[in-house]
Amino acid sequence: MRAFVLGSTVERILKMESVLANGRIVPDSSTPQRQWAQAKLTGLMNLIQPTFRRDGGRLDEEAIRIDVRAAIAQGFSGTMPMPNWTMPGSADWDSFHRIVCDEARGKIAVHGIVAGRDPEADRAVLGALERHGVDLVLLAPTFPRDVDARRLYDLIAARAQATALPAMLYAATGRRAFPALGPEGQPLDVYDRLADLPNVVAVKVSQTVSATATELVCERLGDRLSMGPVNLAFLPQLARRFRIAWSGQWNAEAIQTPQDRAGVQLLDASACGDLVRLDALAERLRPVLAHFFAVQAPVLAQGAHPWPHNRYYQWLGGGSGGLLPADPHVPSGVIPVLDAAGRAAIRAAFAAAGLEPVDAEDDDVFIVGRAAWGRGERPGAATKTSGYSRN
Repeated sequence: MRAFVLGSTVERILKMESVLANGRIVPDSSTPQRQWAQAKLTGLMNLIQPTFRRDGGRLDEEAIRIDVRAAIAQGFSGTMPMPNWTMPGSADWDSFHRIVCDEARGKIAVHGIVAGRDPEADRAVLGALERHGVDLVLLAPTFPRDVDARRLYDLIAARAQATALPAMLYAATGRRAFPALGPEGQPLDVYDRLADLPNVVAVKVSQTVSATATELVCERLGDRLSMGPVNLAFLPQLARRFRIAWSGQWNAEAIQTPQDRAGVQLLDASACGDLVRLDALAERLRPVLAHFFAVQAPVLAQGAHPWPHNRYYQWLGGGSGGLLPADPHVPSGVIPVLDAAGRAAIRAAFAAAGLEPVDAEDDDVFIVGRAAWGRGERPGAATKTSGYSRN
């Protein structure tokens, strides 16, 4: 593992004075990992869920490759395989990452995630991610809510220091918030220490973190780390003080299509400081941003994602689609059913923002997925439609 050294405190203060003189706070780029982040953390990044064949539950490699190609067509700068259905250590986890990394190689960055409680198990996941060739790792482990600041730092730092990959912190709510350690559970002093590790490059700020807490995180860390808020309704305000160039590892297909990369353009305007263009794009995208927040935020607050809706958004943008099995980590009833009204509301939000879905007229194609449809499969009475209703 290579060792990296950040500039001295004096150098950082001088840099901050220069940055503030130029009007906005920009992140540090003094290490190889942070230089990578400056070049590669741009625009939007999405998530990819695994697709399973209906003839025995095997991974559908063709469908997964379609989803990677759809992310590339969207102009996304990164994609992250979601492991909820393929847990680390399983053959499916390994195959899923192999397929995604193979299809993405040289075309789009692949992000990995470590999200366990056991440090040794997470180190093993980091090693496996390195072997597959991922470009960045999101550090999203969970800890007891009463963990103290010193212990929390040690646990996250141990994971970051176990790899030379660029590492991203995760500012979130619920089980990844710590009420005793900072405003709205954001452990700012812990993040501040972690931000001095040379391969820690960025912070993903979850959609459910408030505007106030998001700004506090940016204020404390924005001189060193690249900030990525998921809630882009905050972007016009934040971009006036901080250079924000990316938002990622979420259902970014909810706000653009391959033919109309309005979300990528929004982040480009933010990165460039083109506030007139940023404000105009934010106003145009307001219907899809508002609808996506209404769909997802209540489910995130319960520790889950609205996977059927997320999948439908992906399909509207050219992804393979196909219904997912129930998330084994979420209690029954937490994830809402994607019904006809829900699908119509998503399409209406697209229309209000001037977005045209990609070859998505027949919802039967969504049910089985583009790859399976191309193989001649059709939904029938025996088709499992967990989380989906035709009505």
